[in-house]
Amino acid sequence: MAERLMEPRDHLDLVVTRHHQTQPHRRPHPPRTSTVMRFLSRPELPASFGDRVSGAKGRPMASEDSADGGTVRRRSALLPAVVAAVVVAAVFAASGIIRGTFPFGSLSRSTNDLGTQYIPFFAHLWDVLHGQGQGDLLFNWQSAFGVGFLADVGVDLGSPLSLLVGLFPRDQIDLAVYVVTTLKLSLAAAAMAALLLKMRPGPRWVAAILGVSYGVCGWALDDGAYVPMWLDGLIALPMFFLVAEWSLRRTNRVLSVLVVAVFWLSNFYTAYMATIAGGIYLLARLLSSDLSWSLRLRSVVRHGVSFVLGMALVAPILLPIITTNRAATPSPSGIFHASAMDLFLSRLLPLSEGVGRTASLYVGTIALLLALTMPFNKFVPWLSKVVWVITIGAVGWSFRWAPTQEVWHAFDTPNGSQYREAFVLCGLLVAVAWVSVSWKLPGPVALLGGAVLLALIVVLSDGSPLLTEHWLEVLIASAAVTLIAFGTIWTVRRFPRTRRVKWPVVAAFAVLLVVVAVETTWTAVITDERRSKVLSTSAVAWNDQQTTRYDALREVDGWPAYRTEPGTSITPNDPILLGGQGAGLYSSLLPHSVNEMMTSLGFGWSGYGRAARTLDNPVTDAIFSVGARMRLVDGNPKITRATVPPLVTVRRRLDAAVPADTDAPNAYAAQERLLGAKVYDVPEYKGTRFATGDVKLVAACTPGSTAYLYMPRVGGRARLADGEWHELSSTRRPGINTSSAMIGLGTVPATGIVLVEVNFGEAPQGIPPRNAIGCLDQQALRNAVKKLRATGATDVDTSGHSLHATLPAGSKGWAVLGVPKIDGWTCKVAGGKSQTPRDFGGLIAVPLTGTADRVDCTFVPPGLRRGLAVGAAAAVATLGIALIGALRRRRHSRLA
Repeated sequence: MAERLMEPRDHLDLVVTRHHQTQPHRRPHPPRTSTVMRFLSRPELPASFGDRVSGAKGRPMASEDSADGGTVRRRSALLPAVVAAVVVAAVFAASGIIRGTFPFGSLSRSTNDLGTQYIPFFAHLWDVLHGQGQGDLLFNWQSAFGVGFLADVGVDLGSPLSLLVGLFPRDQIDLAVYVVTTLKLSLAAAAMAALLLKMRPGPRWVAAILGVSYGVCGWALDDGAYVPMWLDGLIALPMFFLVAEWSLRRTNRVLSVLVVAVFWLSNFYTAYMATIAGGIYLLARLLSSDLSWSLRLRSVVRHGVSFVLGMALVAPILLPIITTNRAATPSPSGIFHASAMDLFLSRLLPLSEGVGRTASLYVGTIALLLALTMPFNKFVPWLSKVVWVITIGAVGWSFRWAPTQEVWHAFDTPNGSQYREAFVLCGLLVAVAWVSVSWKLPGPVALLGGAVLLALIVVLSDGSPLLTEHWLEVLIASAAVTLIAFGTIWTVRRFPRTRRVKWPVVAAFAVLLVVVAVETTWTAVITDERRSKVLSTSAVAWNDQQTTRYDALREVDGWPAYRTEPGTSITPNDPILLGGQGAGLYSSLLPHSVNEMMTSLGFGWSGYGRAARTLDNPVTDAIFSVGARMRLVDGNPKITRATVPPLVTVRRRLDAAVPADTDAPNAYAAQERLLGAKVYDVPEYKGTRFATGDVKLVAACTPGSTAYLYMPRVGGRARLADGEWHELSSTRRPGINTSSAMIGLGTVPATGIVLVEVNFGEAPQGIPPRNAIGCLDQQALRNAVKKLRATGATDVDTSGHSLHATLPAGSKGWAVLGVPKIDGWTCKVAGGKSQTPRDFGGLIAVPLTGTADRVDCTFVPPGLRRGLAVGAAAAVATLGIALIGALRRRRHSRLA
């Protein structure tokens, strides 16, 4: 029995294939075995084609589409996939239990952008799915005063698994995201286990172990666990490898297209990396085969067609993403510095952590050791050895050379984690481990050779600061158990009398599965612990305080009669997390024009301009129709109301827009222009800088007015005379990563003297620019608001991605919408012809006629119409391929 478990069974495959050819209507009865042994044994089907593309010559071609072979193969892969998925879920949950992170403890798992960006976006998706969202999948009325949403869906929420959040209550959105994350890890493990068995028949218990190794690899634990959409790439990698296998076998052509489409829809960023990896995998499989060059070329063409059509099918979302990305706020490209070789190699070992600094390459000691045995395994054809060694070496080298790193990241070097493609090498290492095992379990020589290479990696990695305590003990223990387990099985198969003994194989599987589960759990715990000390975390999860804030905002919500500003005190995405319609938005696709407009008006930002922050200012509240605002006092919500103009106002004429970036930006003048009235006094001031780095500014304003300070690219704090200190929001790399918002300092005293003290802390930054101080005349503001209300829209209504406003009869001039002007808007006046509105200081402005009494504006994401046309053409081509295939099969069946 053990001999039958371990050997390729070339003769048996030949016999079975000939049997099917000579007796097509008879099915051999499989031997009766227990469920456990059926799982541990090789798949009971011909594997001739899998062997042929792996280097075995002279083997007959077996049909992959036959009812017998297809059913058996699917069944043979199901149990290992299920085992891998369950163990990965258990490992991920166990690491959370040990760490005490949500949902098992009080520690937050909302690392970095998980809590500030992704969970709020999932909350907005929940609102849209339940019909409670202000907007739809095309437009988001709640964030940044109204921006497109389709591109964000494609980047962050495109996975079909994202829809599962709709099954959870909204106040358990954190739990929903955790469940989706766990499910993605499990599906990646299952997909890898299934792929390995499709690649070549082999011991299914090893396929299950390698599936686990991949599902909780270092990249999944260190980089992907807190970026849920990246995990779609973890699933895509083995699925794209599977598409390559189908291309080799000339099967599942339509399914190949659909698989590509699903994962490019889920997350195009990691799908792009997985696509490159799929091409590398196909190339390695072709070069290690004995197929003719014409058949190899045809396989490449089939593979290419599958990916072209699959990507074209999702063009309706890919093209808007590309277009929106071009118009997004740019962030500085990172500068790539290859990590030292000892650091790079140390990430292959257990209990290592270095998120963002090095490539997370850990796949578990068992998988790594099996991969290292491949060059020494005498049963693996020499051509396969050469091809796979070169493949692994080339991919690893590409991680350490700047030009190829740019290729992996679509020619945009990230300024965050710079090895986001590391899951590719993890997957290839697991595939190489399977190449070694599937031909025949490595014997003593191969195991010894692998152990020597592993020891060499240990020596070269010794001293790496990324290796944590007890890493060596864990490595030695795991390697020793692996060597003993495989050595025991090899010994059993050497003696004919013991070949039918089942328990050594069962015991080996159980022991090795426990080893990989314990080791990966321990590594996951260490990874999360170390990462939490490097990256920030946000609130633990939705709690009673957030429920109170959410309810308070809903009580005063009056959209679209006016906006309710929730602020950005919890996250930059508070408008979609808590409710309301405000300035806050954290998205890599935040339009640059919106960032420029808001910066010119005195709003602050963070994240290199990709996270818009609120501005507590009555003038901008009037411009954007913010009639209610929530402020937090000791963590409790306090709602204030204000009388503001409607969302659509009518102006007799428009003044030119204010340049967004000048040496001395005047945010006060920019606000006045959009308001249409003079409400600020912007005095000249005298500045004094002290040796401590503090600055004192002295100016004169009207007594009783409100003093404001705008220093957009500095950090620190400021106060009026001896009053209360007000923090400048910019605290991290001012002028690069963050920019401070305009702050209100207080009422100008009866003397009219405005004395402003600015403290820069430990980073003196010079004298503030001109136009830093502004004094607001509250009465002038009230008069301006009254005038705009008198001539503004009498009724405003919004739907998913459109706005409809009823104006006073005979309105002339311009209708100005308190909505950012971004590409995609078209408007009609009194039901007339569609027109592209004008940009008025960053807002939408529509010219009116003398009979205008209504304005209707609609947003369509740029690129959507072209994408629909491309997608329709791809759908027709895919259906054509399906139809041609069906006709050919029908013709062949008739001839038979």
